[in-house]
Order: sequence, then C-alpha cells, then structure tokens
Amino acid sequence: MNRQARLNAPEGMRIGDRFAKELVFTAEAIRAFASAIGDTNPLHHDEAVATASPFGRIIASGAHSFSLMLAAVPDYLKAWTPNVGLEASVRLLRPVHAGDRAQAEWEVTEITDAPKLKGWIVTVSGRLTRHDGVVALTGVSKSLIYWPSTQRLAG
Repeated sequence: MNRQARLNAPEGMRIGDRFAKELVFTAEAIRAFASAIGDTNPLHHDEAVATASPFGRIIASGAHSFSLMLAAVPDYLKAWTPNVGLEASVRLLRPVHAGDRAQAEWEVTEITDAPKLKGWIVTVSGRLTRHDGVVALTGVSKSLIYWPSTQRLAG
C-alpha cells in the first residue's frame, strides 16, 4: 500500500475542528463594499432611505456579509497549502446592520479523498452571529487541499 492510500485527511485536521473570526460592519465599509461591486441599493448607501425602511438603518449587502464570513475559511486553511476554494453557498436569514459586530464561526464537517484532483475536498459549515445573538447567515464552503508533494501519487 502506498503512503497516500493510508492518508484520509490533511495532517492535523479533523472533522469537528472549529475556527472563528470577529467582524465589524461600519456604515462606511458597507457603502464602500456596495460601491465596489456596483450594488446601488439605497439600503446600503442612503441613511434616510434605510432609516425609513423596515430595517431602521443601513444594512450590509448579503454579498458583503458572506464575503467577510467566507474570508475566515482561507485564513484557517493557510496551514495546508496549496489550497483553492471550489464552491460556497449561503442562506441570508437576518440583516447585518451598520454598527454590528459579528462572529463568523465555522466547523469542518467532511473531508473526502479526491485522487483525481490530487488532494482532499474539505467541507466546512458555518454561521454569522451578530453581537445580539441573532444568526444572520449560514453557509457551506468546499475547498481543495492539494496533497503535499512528498505524498502525491506517481502518474
């Protein structure tokens, strides 16, 4: 049996591993992100419109909230390089308001050998919880961690 066949996960990674990242959403950052991606929704830019809305103040776009939440994944995976993201999905449950602090929390839920890709596919599931305890987003991300060169299969 070759060495690779004995490995079923990146060294030091286990199903159930958890990691987190603290986030802050300022009105300025919300406006800047929305502008950068061409999102002209006034709920992300206009204080008067946002205040008159059911949200009561400026809210971050779903793309903004999920991007910051998702950024915790490569921060965690940098210990196992090289790696690349393969896919991600999100459920937007509640708004994230200007002034909110939040925590992105992730858990490794699956590690699958991917011999054709010469690595492991790592699935993580996560949530973004606002400082008031409300879960605003949930998400899933899959990344490919390449086998270390000393452990790659020949040919």
